[in-house]
Amino acid sequence: MDKKYNILVVDDDSNNIQLAINILKSNKNYNIIFATNGKDALQSVQEYDFDIIILDILMEPMNGYEVCEKLKNDNKTSTIPIIFLTAKNDEESIYKGFEVGGVDYITKPFFEKEFSSRVSTHLELKRLRDKLEEELKEKDRLMLQQNKMATMGEMIDNIAHQWRQPLSVISTISSNLIFQKETGMQSESKTEVESLQDIVVNVEHLSQTITDFRDFFRPKDKIEFDIHSVVEKTLSLVSKNIISKNITINNLCENIKLEGYDNELIQVLINIINNAIEILENKDIKLVNISSYVDEIYINISVKDTGGGIDNSIIDKVFDQNFTTKEDGTGIGLYMSKMIVKDHFNGTITVQNSKTKIDNKEYLGAEFIIKIKL
Repeated sequence: MDKKYNILVVDDDSNNIQLAINILKSNKNYNIIFATNGKDALQSVQEYDFDIIILDILMEPMNGYEVCEKLKNDNKTSTIPIIFLTAKNDEESIYKGFEVGGVDYITKPFFEKEFSSRVSTHLELKRLRDKLEEELKEKDRLMLQQNKMATMGEMIDNIAHQWRQPLSVISTISSNLIFQKETGMQSESKTEVESLQDIVVNVEHLSQTITDFRDFFRPKDKIEFDIHSVVEKTLSLVSKNIISKNITINNLCENIKLEGYDNELIQVLINIINNAIEILENKDIKLVNISSYVDEIYINISVKDTGGGIDNSIIDKVFDQNFTTKEDGTGIGLYMSKMIVKDHFNGTITVQNSKTKIDNKEYLGAEFIIKIKL
């Protein structure tokens, strides 16, 4: 089935509108809507999803340039192709049409075949662009899933590590209780109830690690959460590497409330922290400080390490797709982090080299800054 296209024709001259409609209506896949002034045109784009707009320049009180600028400044309408249709054919007017965001410029009087061809050409270009954007979105979705699967392996290893101690405690307490029952001997250090309470505490810990792991991979709706808790959960999920490599990570974040996808933010933090862990492994000072603050526009989250910083020749490339300095790396972790912050939090993520002061001595490191709009 052929795609249907919505076309908006805007002109304060009804004769021009009728002429444009007569030319376009021969194509059964065109749904044509018209407006006779800029205000009605802006109202129409809020009611319909247009594939192209044919826009006159000489209108009152709002001319075509002004209408175009308003459309390009609105996220909902900024990608709609706009063809200017006007009697103004001087070089300055044509240049201004392209400057404000027009994709083409047709002067009056116009020829039927030229008019029809230009409209169909730009509709086809828009179709191909939309198709490419959808393919890129699907590619990013698959890459995000790939990144999560890689993280899953790390988390399983981390959970196994976290389970060893509580399982050992439960086994020891249970063995002692069995021995006491069989021999009739009562432990002097703990009562039976206290021992059972210790088992309950350790079982709850095991249960929580399962919940954290399960929730990370379960799709969720937007929720309200606080950044301090998200950082704590993140550190729990990567605690094995932190402990085994003797790295200190300080959660200095405040209980700042945020609405969004907490799992996605955890994924971003895991990517950044794992990079820091690898860099810090062979350093003398192994420190990561995670902090947060709010300014007038953004919630800011800073992750700063003492790993020596990033070489200036590559610091601008670390978020590029497939860029990596590791022999077996994929380069998708930080790229996907950038996409998550942009698409799911309407924010940005940047990196810079900065210093951390410890005992009156400064240590250079990388500082990742996540900015999320309030």
